[in-house]
Amino acid sequence: MPSTTAHIINHTHWDREWFLTSVYTSQWIPGLIDKLEELAIENPNYQYLLDGQTLMIEDLLKLAPSYKSRVEELVKNGNLIIGPYYCQPDWRITGGESLIRNLLYGWEDMQAFGGANSVGWLVDTFGHITQTPQLHRLFDLDAVFVWRGVPRLEPYFQWQGTDGQQLFTVDLFGGYRNLYGITHTPEIAVKRLEAETAKLRAFYPTEDIPLFDGYDLEQNPEDPVSFYQQHASTIPKNIQIKESSPQDFARELSRKLHRLPAITGELNSGKYGATFPGTLSTRTYLKIMNRDCEHLLYKLCEPLAVLARLKGRAYNAQQYETWGRMLLKNTVHDCICGVSIDQVHEKMEFSYNNLFQAVRKDIRKSLTYILKDFAPGFYAVSANPFAYHGWHAVDDNVYHVRTNGIGAWKIAGPEPLERPNRPIKTFEWRNDYYLATVAPDGAVQMGEAKLGYLVVTEECGDTYSDEAGNRRSVCNINGPLIIEQINAHYCVVRYDCSLLWDGVQISATVRLTFDQTPLLRWQIDLDSRGTNFRVEMVFETAQPGEIYAGMPFDVVKRPTADRDLLPRQLENKLARVLLGQRELNEVKTFPFQDFVSVSNGSSSAVVFARGIRAYQAEDNGTISLILRRAVEWLTEADLKHRVGDAGPFMYVPDARCERSIKHEIAVMIAETTLNDVSIHKLNAGFQNPPVIVDSRGNGEQTNWQVLQENLPLSCLHIYDQKILARFYNPTNKKQTFEKEYLKTDVRGIPEAPIKEISAKEIMTVQIVETSPVITNSPDEQPVTAVIWPAWRVGGNQGNPDPQIIEQLEAQITQLETRLAQIEEKLKRSSIDNWHHLQHTYYVLEREAYELRVSVFLNKSKLAAAEKSKYEYLYTPDPELARLGLKLNELRIKRRIYDYVVEALTER
Repeated sequence: MPSTTAHIINHTHWDREWFLTSVYTSQWIPGLIDKLEELAIENPNYQYLLDGQTLMIEDLLKLAPSYKSRVEELVKNGNLIIGPYYCQPDWRITGGESLIRNLLYGWEDMQAFGGANSVGWLVDTFGHITQTPQLHRLFDLDAVFVWRGVPRLEPYFQWQGTDGQQLFTVDLFGGYRNLYGITHTPEIAVKRLEAETAKLRAFYPTEDIPLFDGYDLEQNPEDPVSFYQQHASTIPKNIQIKESSPQDFARELSRKLHRLPAITGELNSGKYGATFPGTLSTRTYLKIMNRDCEHLLYKLCEPLAVLARLKGRAYNAQQYETWGRMLLKNTVHDCICGVSIDQVHEKMEFSYNNLFQAVRKDIRKSLTYILKDFAPGFYAVSANPFAYHGWHAVDDNVYHVRTNGIGAWKIAGPEPLERPNRPIKTFEWRNDYYLATVAPDGAVQMGEAKLGYLVVTEECGDTYSDEAGNRRSVCNINGPLIIEQINAHYCVVRYDCSLLWDGVQISATVRLTFDQTPLLRWQIDLDSRGTNFRVEMVFETAQPGEIYAGMPFDVVKRPTADRDLLPRQLENKLARVLLGQRELNEVKTFPFQDFVSVSNGSSSAVVFARGIRAYQAEDNGTISLILRRAVEWLTEADLKHRVGDAGPFMYVPDARCERSIKHEIAVMIAETTLNDVSIHKLNAGFQNPPVIVDSRGNGEQTNWQVLQENLPLSCLHIYDQKILARFYNPTNKKQTFEKEYLKTDVRGIPEAPIKEISAKEIMTVQIVETSPVITNSPDEQPVTAVIWPAWRVGGNQGNPDPQIIEQLEAQITQLETRLAQIEEKLKRSSIDNWHHLQHTYYVLEREAYELRVSVFLNKSKLAAAEKSKYEYLYTPDPELARLGLKLNELRIKRRIYDYVVEALTER
């Protein structure tokens, strides 16, 4: 037998808000720390990774501040490994600047506790973006552990980002829990070790195999190395045990492996571990809220606070970091993906709403300072470094707005705007960029392209996976087109449409905005009742070419479908290793941020969107954006395009999305490509237009330019008393700055003067060395924000169905009967069969408690009208705490026995 060194890594994966909110899961952290202290006393070399994040410590200290010194001691002694992230977000859906703040806040927290961790830990992330290597390198991280998304079965590889930087990567294709809970069944612990090393040995290039003792929401960690040392005489002599950590293992293996395969770009394949494409369109209202709050904080609040600082206002860095951390808590992968219980997402909505209103108040204060010495009039206050021009309607006037970078510009006099509300059959608009005709059915004809009609498709998936059914219909327009607003340079055309299916009602009010820019805009006020359908807006661009999608700090080329997937039934060698979920057949839903394009190298059709995160594309150039996907079960069994259950069997009626959402989309078709900065200029203007302000100041200033560049801006903020701008270059060509800057690292530490930014590079520069003296707030409020971001999501109109709750209770009764029967069999079972029966028992008992928790939560929701929103979401319920704790214990037992049974049935 070949020699094997089993490197054992202890950890937990902390699903902070999944089948319970953090109100309950945080109560388990003190006990976890208590147990870790005991293990560290017994074994000073013991190491435990706290899921690669620091948010757990923040939750702990909010609940039990006295634990701070104890955590510091564990970290100082190397027993507890925290960071390098603040939390574990979904990297496909979360905005780029939030991803940087996640690393920044994690670094700050590690510094505060004396920790040092230079290895990333992304072991349950639902896919990985192209810029992950560069983002890790920006924070001096030299390796990362991943699961899910890797398209090849490579235990180690160099992950190359699109900027060329590489990151040593360890792929946990066998999962992150393969040696979990060995002391729960000590009589099989050695057998499990033998089984894991035997089945994995053939996949590794050296004798080293990483094994992982950890699971979701661990409450009672163990010390497997000490256990095996105590039982050394029973371990085969060809297996050596070694205490390890992600950092120790990555450093040892990177020294041994000199020639590694390279994998370039995003890791988004479901071939060996599911990336759950349905999560991109589950609860789309959460994606809209998150995008709008990110935009408000990072694209408006912080930049305008910098401008206000230059006019004498104090910059409240601590408040902005607090808001940033609030945002990041909602980007944790189960949360922003929409795959948690309804109460988690209700709590997110409560948080987003409060954050949105608080940030808007801060923006108002900044605007007061910025315009305090300006002459009276209408102004465009811009936080966009590109020059901008557009037409904006205010009351019965339309204004041609021009800005030249970040600053404030007076708006020229208005043009009168008619509001005829006139019905028409068709409509035509011509400008310097396009000729568009709106047909009686609401679709827009632009050359050969047919743009912007709503399609409803039957949905057979769950919150994790989308699966289209056979039924498909176009939404019917109700009545004629209506011209709502019009003048020579600007026009809004409205129509209403709807669709009725069995038990399903869908309605939408669509507004098309035409002006003198290259963009044609849609605003879709969408509402619905019912479940098991999706709503898409379809754009038949008639543009040949390749598909490109905007992603954090990058533009990614993709196929229209991923068919490089494994079959449902695997040969035994692979089946024993790939125990998690996988995608099957084909994947057609992909992530994007800001825009999707079809381009042939000379011309492009680009669809821009604010906050929509899922698209599908066809080889003929058709792009469909998924606006809504209504389901009501967290996970479903026996899906066509997925093997394995993704989460607990729970009823989540809020996932039907029975509420109004305002979607905002635009289209451009032009002779240009994604390497032309003009597309990114248009995108920046669409995503972050200037705030239109009515100033009543008594000064004389009318224009103020602070910063102008032809590059996208990730943030403009003050960090460590320095004004920093973070630019990025999403093109494949080097770009030149308008002026020379001092390049810094992400924390503002100076590096060198710079005048260029390389292709795909993310760069932080210092733009102002000193700031003026802080002055008192202006006596009066001289400004009124006339056009600025508004809340786009209506309140939930759905409720749990009492009949479904009754069905769940009936299922619980049936499970209780089956469990009683198995209990009797266990009393009479032989040793050989006992573990298999016990496994079946835990599977069924876990399912029963999932249903009990689901019933309790939905009954609580029906009774929630009697409580305040805060009390309902933040006051722990003792019965739910009891049920949730029992469910977590059963999830642990069931998972341990998955591996016990697998080891016992090894052939």
